[in-house]
Amino acid sequence: MNIGFIILLFLLATPAVSMANCITESFCHHTKFGVLDQITQSTSGDGYSHLMLNGVEIYKAKASYINFIDDDVGFFKKNKYIMTKTVITYTSDEPCNGKYYDYCSISLVLDFSGDSPVISNGFTPDSDNSVIDWVSWGKGNAIIFFEDLSKFKYSNGHVERVTN
Repeated sequence: MNIGFIILLFLLATPAVSMANCITESFCHHTKFGVLDQITQSTSGDGYSHLMLNGVEIYKAKASYINFIDDDVGFFKKNKYIMTKTVITYTSDEPCNGKYYDYCSISLVLDFSGDSPVISNGFTPDSDNSVIDWVSWGKGNAIIFFEDLSKFKYSNGHVERVTN
């Protein structure tokens, strides 16, 4: 067999094999429980974006897509990054204030560090669409800082506002 043909076959097959666990490369995250993937609203066709863990829905939001922050926590195992905690944020397609037709960003902590996956309650910064500036991750908790200076504390699956 021609060596050039073997190399070409290898180059064509490798991306398909490496992404076999992910629906879409850009939304795939590995956790100790398996592959976390997102199905966007435009792909789902039901008006929601979905987070899937090993193909099973664990969260859905009426939003175009769900953002994962870059400042997550994890470790490397066999040259693969395994995410243990992260914050997701999305802008809801539904008004967040019953009196006004306005939209806001909603954030949640996804925690894969324990015996089972945990999804926190949703939280919103003071300025509805402020973005996360940084996160101070601890072993059992986290402090989440937004650009508008609002702060939140995550602990035991729950997020609450921190007042100064």
